[in-house]
Amino acid sequence: MKRVAIIVAVLALLGGGVYWMYERGQGRDIPSAPPASAPKAGTCYNVDAGGAKAALPWAGDPVGCAAAHTVELFYVGQATKDQLHRLDDARGDEVKVAQALLYAQARRACLVQGPLFLDGAWHASRVQILAAWIKPATDGFFGCAAAEVTGPTGDQFAPRTGSLKGLLGSDRSLDIACVRKTGDSLRYVQCSDPHDGEYTGVYIITPPEAPFDQAAVASATNKGCSAVGLKYLGLPDDGSREDLTPGSVGPRTADDWLGSDQAFTCYLMSAKPLRATVKGLGKGPLPPA
Repeated sequence: MKRVAIIVAVLALLGGGVYWMYERGQGRDIPSAPPASAPKAGTCYNVDAGGAKAALPWAGDPVGCAAAHTVELFYVGQATKDQLHRLDDARGDEVKVAQALLYAQARRACLVQGPLFLDGAWHASRVQILAAWIKPATDGFFGCAAAEVTGPTGDQFAPRTGSLKGLLGSDRSLDIACVRKTGDSLRYVQCSDPHDGEYTGVYIITPPEAPFDQAAVASATNKGCSAVGLKYLGLPDDGSREDLTPGSVGPRTADDWLGSDQAFTCYLMSAKPLRATVKGLGKGPLPPA
C-alpha cells in the first residue's frame, strides 16, 4: 500500500514527473516574483488527481473556494536561485541530480506550510498535500495545495465546498477512521460500516533526511506500525494477534522518499470484514461483520 505526497497525492511533485521547460545559462536573471499568470494562494480549482500533476495554472478556470471544488491552493513559493542556476549549468546526469534537489525543496516547503494552513496533522486526516511547479518551471516557482481524498493513495479527490484553512484544528469530520477494499483500491469509510482495516496512527522514520534504503525502510515501517497497532489494541510491546496484520501507506520508492517527511500512516488489516472498531480490543474476539 502506498500513500502519497505526500498527496505528497498523491503530490504533483511526488506523483510522477517534474515539469521542466529546460533552458541554460548561469548568468540569466531569475525573476523574484511569480509571473502574472500564476494563481495566488486562496485559489480553488476543479481538477482530478491526474490533472493536478500538471504545472500551474491548471486546466479550467479557478473557482471561489465557497463553491464546489476539489483542490485549494494555499501557498506559493520559490526554489533557491543558486539551485536553479545549478540546473542551468548541469549536463548529462547532473541534470537529474539538480532537478531532484529542486524537487525536494518544493516538496519540503509544502509539507512545512501544509500543517500551518490546516492547523493540524494532515496524515491523520482525509487530506493530501500537493505541490506543482508554476510555468515556466525554470524560474522555480511552485504552488502548494490541499485536497480532500477518498482513500489513502490519494488517487481520487472528493468534491467539497468551503476552505480547508484551519479546519483540522476545529473539525474532526475529516479524521481517518477505517478503510474498505474496492477492487484493488482502499477507500475511507466509517468503522460502523463494513470495512477491512482501521487507522491506528502515524509512524515517522528518523533521522530526518535519512538516505533511502528500500529494505531498511520496509523493515523499519513494519516494526514501527506493528508497535503502533499493539498500542492501539491495548496490548504490550511483545503482544500479537494472528487475525490482524499491520499495514502502512507512505513513501516506498526513492522518488517518493526525496524531500518527504518520512511519515507512514499505519493500519490494522483484517482478513474478514468488520463492522466496529478494534481499538482497545486486546485479545478479545473480533467484532462481527
